[in-house]
Amino acid sequence: MVPHHEVEPQMPINPTESPKQRVLSALRECLEGTDYASGRLPPERELATTLKVGRRAVREALRALEDEGTVWRRQGQGTFFGPPKLVSERDVDELAHRVNPLEILEARVSIEPVLARLAALRASQADIDAMRRIARRAATADNARDYERADAAFHRKIAECAGNAIFRAMFEMVIRVREKADWQRVRQYYFRHDGARRSYEEHQVVIEAIADREPAAAAAAMEDHLRKVSASLSGADSPVRVRA
Repeated sequence: MVPHHEVEPQMPINPTESPKQRVLSALRECLEGTDYASGRLPPERELATTLKVGRRAVREALRALEDEGTVWRRQGQGTFFGPPKLVSERDVDELAHRVNPLEILEARVSIEPVLARLAALRASQADIDAMRRIARRAATADNARDYERADAAFHRKIAECAGNAIFRAMFEMVIRVREKADWQRVRQYYFRHDGARRSYEEHQVVIEAIADREPAAAAAAMEDHLRKVSASLSGADSPVRVRA
């Protein structure tokens, strides 16, 4: 069993925040400080007691963190930091040093339209509601790091809804390499060039196709979105160098 770590948020209570927001703030502080980087979070009851909030606020905060891919839950075992361990960290590390952003996008264009098509057939209304929440969070991100975190969560949600373990593992390998790679200039470039707004509009088209149960339209919308991102990163002033 992985030991729990005590949550000790070092912040004053903001009276304008809801209980859920207070829990989110406290947990994000702990998670970003790597308090749980290699382990499991305490049970809901313990978090509620430590943070002096109701269990409902804890459940809502954990759901929000799960939506964005910060934590994942396994039935009967608890809540864990980070995305599900579907791929080897060693493989991710090796690939992150060998690929460039356009290679990542080439792989995503091959995989993610299929995931969107399957999600249009299998996503529940709760899943679609979660997609909308995550898309809004990406659109309102204050910086490139928060944008990319929410953007990855959006695409992860679609992969999860596809309901195919093989495709999801393929997707997870690609998205983990994207997260691991040191492409700070590329991330900043896309964010500064209105990437959050443009992606939000394109994400909405994907969501609506999934909500309307239109598999072909969902796949086409996802492919269009990823190709537009690729075109943006191939711009004349982009830090990405287009391959010959």
